[in-house]
Amino acid sequence: MQEVDPLIDSLYRWSDVSGVLLMGIIGGTIARQRGYDIIGFFFIALFSSLGGGMIRDVLINRGTVAAMSQPEYLILAFTGALIARFVYFKGRTWDILQAHGDAIVSGLWAGTGTVKALTYGLPVVPCIMMGVFTATGGSMIRDVVTGRVPGVFGDNQPTVIPAIAASVIVLLSDSMGYLAVGMVVGPVVSIVLSLLGYWGGWRLNSNPEWAPVNESAAQVAELAKKAEDKSRAVGRKYEPSRIRSWRHRQMEKALQRRIELEVKRGKRRSTAESDAEEFMETFTSEFQSDEHDAGEQYSGYTSSQPAPMLKESEYKAPEPSPELAERVKPVTGTPSDAHHGDGHDEEQEKEPGTGFFADIGMDFSGEAYENYDEETSTDHVEESSERSDDAHNEMLDLILSDDKLTDELVNRLIKKYKERED
Repeated sequence: MQEVDPLIDSLYRWSDVSGVLLMGIIGGTIARQRGYDIIGFFFIALFSSLGGGMIRDVLINRGTVAAMSQPEYLILAFTGALIARFVYFKGRTWDILQAHGDAIVSGLWAGTGTVKALTYGLPVVPCIMMGVFTATGGSMIRDVVTGRVPGVFGDNQPTVIPAIAASVIVLLSDSMGYLAVGMVVGPVVSIVLSLLGYWGGWRLNSNPEWAPVNESAAQVAELAKKAEDKSRAVGRKYEPSRIRSWRHRQMEKALQRRIELEVKRGKRRSTAESDAEEFMETFTSEFQSDEHDAGEQYSGYTSSQPAPMLKESEYKAPEPSPELAERVKPVTGTPSDAHHGDGHDEEQEKEPGTGFFADIGMDFSGEAYENYDEETSTDHVEESSERSDDAHNEMLDLILSDDKLTDELVNRLIKKYKERED
């Protein structure tokens, strides 16, 4: 380490002893506020004024602690306690004086601790630690003894950051061969930062809920959810045409069976065919099917001439999962009214939205698909209604692969559309 100018050394010496006296007064004032007796004044003044230097010297472990080897330190600390015992410092003026005095002393002590660590050849990080401990160690011990959260930990003006700034400047100056300049500039920067923090109300974030990683993860999850919703809309829009063709053919076959049933009941074939065509148009528009991929493929067929089914080699209905098959089992075992009935359709008398189709989780009336492609917020969507499109499509394919279920679906949709028109 370089030799320090005697003037700077003397300035540090006088600032050091003056700081001990001032911190002794501040410690005694805090003892008065806590209601301690004269013994408490002495101890709190001692911890406040000499605690940081003691921590530094004990950690360096080179020689006797300075506060014990030089009696003037203890004398000045106890003198500060006596002054605080006989004079009650309070009010706005004292608060301002205390804040400014603490800023000056902390800046100088940070430089002193760093220089002493450099003297004993400590590495960079320990040198910074010694500067911080010298500047803030006394106040930490004082706060712990008086039963308070140390000010350097709570939501208070930053004191450690100015001390670190002073230590870093001293170290950089020493590495460049200008230690004397660093010993002046470092404490000045620390004092300025402390005063700016005092008058500017600077505070370090102490919010226990602040977790940027969690917040970022939540934002990513929200974006992924929006992208998933959009992809579902696109997937339904560009669903494979072969699957859509099979679904529409199944619906047309069900309509043909319904036409034949109504003709047997005495309804005119032309009227039944007209009703079937009207229903098919409504159903197609509700689900926004692609005219080119699905609708135009059936333009050559009428209700009286059902479209032929796809060959099994061309498309085969997907095998249902065990869960879905279990749910369908009670229904497939019940005869459909489309095939067995005496003119009275029991299934149509059931309330819409009850029975098996109410458990599917799909709105076959088309109301839930009116704004399907629009971006929707997940805030107002109930958790029970959030189902996978894959599960919906699997359920729909399962229904259409069974004639009885398809007939029941057509009956319910026709009844729903009639109620809407009324």
